[in-house]
Amino acid sequence: MFHGSIPADLRAIIHEHATTWRGQAEDIHVGCSGNFTIERVLHDSGFRLHGCDVQLYSSAIGWYLAGQELPITIRPESAYELDWLAPYMDGRAGTLAVVLLGSRFFQWIGRYEHPYYGRMLAAYRRQFPELHAKTVAKIEALPLRLASYAPMDVNQWLAEQVPADAPVVAFPPFYAGDYEGQFAALDKHLDWPSPEYPTLDDAAKQTLIERVTDRPHWVLGLHYDVDELTGHLRGQVQTANRGLPINVYSSVPRSRIVRPHQRLEPVRAPRLVPGQRLGETLTLAPLSMGQFATLRSQYMNHNIRPGTPTMALAVLVGGLVVGAFAFSTPKYDPHNVYLLSDFPVAPTSYGRLAKLVLYAALSTEAQFLTQRTMNTRLTRLNTTAFTQRPVSMKYRGLLRLNSRKDSTDPAYRYQLDYGGELGRWSLDEGFAQWRRKHGQAEGLKEDRSP
Repeated sequence: MFHGSIPADLRAIIHEHATTWRGQAEDIHVGCSGNFTIERVLHDSGFRLHGCDVQLYSSAIGWYLAGQELPITIRPESAYELDWLAPYMDGRAGTLAVVLLGSRFFQWIGRYEHPYYGRMLAAYRRQFPELHAKTVAKIEALPLRLASYAPMDVNQWLAEQVPADAPVVAFPPFYAGDYEGQFAALDKHLDWPSPEYPTLDDAAKQTLIERVTDRPHWVLGLHYDVDELTGHLRGQVQTANRGLPINVYSSVPRSRIVRPHQRLEPVRAPRLVPGQRLGETLTLAPLSMGQFATLRSQYMNHNIRPGTPTMALAVLVGGLVVGAFAFSTPKYDPHNVYLLSDFPVAPTSYGRLAKLVLYAALSTEAQFLTQRTMNTRLTRLNTTAFTQRPVSMKYRGLLRLNSRKDSTDPAYRYQLDYGGELGRWSLDEGFAQWRRKHGQAEGLKEDRSP
């Protein structure tokens, strides 16, 4: 029901450490409550729980769990589009349900002319009475309750409202602006007494570290190493292959390291190597999840966080593996599949090989195999690129740029969302087009870019 979550192994560490405080404290204060995963982990631990955050999404949940009224209304400038929601907003579970559902479709408000967004908005409005009733029922069934909730900056909260000897658990957002961008549409359309607060940048996180660790009992989760806390490193959790590791620092002397158990399987087919000429036939071959994980670990950019595909295919030319791509099941539009990964196996030796992989992904053969695996008709694909440039050279010309926004990942400047039609050519036709545009009759064009 709530967005996002803390990994299960991390939740186990939090619960394990907090239970050692029984008999020494009655309250636990949770900084940067976010989606209240920590509070949900501790709801049956016997402690009174207190939360804080600065976002509308989190504050709506926090107020409800603390038994407070939700002072949230529709902004006057949005009333002409959203006044139909007013009867559902009762200041309690009904209002929270509007916030939770709105976090999923408010982003499309004002984009009625777009065929996809317009259709989704119409569907949400038509089904809203049923969706709202089901969400309210889930909210009211929640076992979690808070002793208090404060909509304010975590450092200010710790300094002004949290007793100096009270246990604190805090897992701040990994990147400044994470939640602001994720829930910007809520603030655009809903009015609430939003607090003033500074950005939780590196300096603010250092202040947070000092205010959390200067007490008898605490747990702190960070995505980077803190030298002065090395002696308090009690856990490290990595949720996926090459996923971002999370360091758990704590006053409790218990340690645990959790790494993903990734099943790797050999890929028997030979792979393209530098200096090798391409053959004449472009083909596809299914990959097991273990085989795809092997190729992805070797060739995909290590800064890209991997996901779990529904289907993966190897791209071969003349029997040599030149790349791979993977699709995941559609989330919203049942006919729009997500291109989760696409990469070549020799990106530094040849030019435009990444485009050849994309030509294969857009083929009628790939469309057929994907439809058979997912048991539904698929006509479009979409994908996301993270880059320092305003366009992706790999996708430009083959896919349509749907949106461009600032990336919340500091390793990249832009997040680019692309889309396009599936089944645009056969593998033979796509290979011929690629050769005309990017190859040479005797083989691949050498890549002399830095």
